[in-house]
Amino acid sequence: MTNRRATAGPRPYDFRRPNKLSRDHVRLLQIAGETFARQFGTVLTTSLRTVTTVTLGSVEQLTYDECLRRMDSPSFVAVLSLPPLDGAGVLHLPLRMAMLAVDHVLGGSGSGEQPQRALSDIEQNLVRSVVDRLLHELAYALDSLTPVQPAVAQIESNPSFAQVATSSDMMVVQTFDVRLGSSESVTSLCLPLNSLAPALEAATAPAGASRDPGAMGRFRTGLRQRLVDIPVDVSVRFAPVTMTSSEIVDLRPGDVLRLPHPVSDPLAVTASGVTTAYAVPGRRGRRLSCRIVEPPEEQTAS
Repeated sequence: MTNRRATAGPRPYDFRRPNKLSRDHVRLLQIAGETFARQFGTVLTTSLRTVTTVTLGSVEQLTYDECLRRMDSPSFVAVLSLPPLDGAGVLHLPLRMAMLAVDHVLGGSGSGEQPQRALSDIEQNLVRSVVDRLLHELAYALDSLTPVQPAVAQIESNPSFAQVATSSDMMVVQTFDVRLGSSESVTSLCLPLNSLAPALEAATAPAGASRDPGAMGRFRTGLRQRLVDIPVDVSVRFAPVTMTSSEIVDLRPGDVLRLPHPVSDPLAVTASGVTTAYAVPGRRGRRLSCRIVEPPEEQTAS
């Protein structure tokens, strides 16, 4: 695989294939990738008994064909099943890293030249024992996004034989810089974007947003029904009187205020200061009451 540092710089953008990963999606994947990188390094250190550091390199959206073109042949390619998610993923280890892992598992120092050939069945099984441990850590890292139980479904030496998707299917590609002893290499993890998309959308949805698209309509209906039964203070008012502060201070019991409300005009029915109707006062039995009438002509005209 081409080293990430060697390909730094501007990259072409295809406007016919817009990026489906938002900044929030990338950040979530970075957090999961950083968690996996830490666990990745711990697993290699304990399994191979040599100090190993792993750091997250990049998070990208690529087609599956682009993923394959970045992988060298021969190498160690593990096809991953991802239940309960649909689709499959790929974990790619460069040949030198896989051979170093075999060397260390068998008690070697990893300092000599490594064979430049495909791994034998025994060597593949030795590397797979380490990868199986890595997949437990991958499940832990992705748990914040979605539950997944990754497992090795197939092992290939030629990436072209790992046909887990069509060439145009979009993948989320995470690269990791691995320093194994004095050796450096870049490994990658490819996961199907369509399978991760619902979890990414749910995790980045605004607070209070529901995953159920019909929930908002049911919420509005329920809110309307409850608003109908809410008690509201209603007043029947004359037209207001304007007075100065000194006139208000001088008021005494028995004083009479002249209201500017014409006798022929109905009173205003208000709720929370908002006029909603007009009425004339009256009495029903022993209770005061009012009858709703048509609004005055000047209100109708306005």
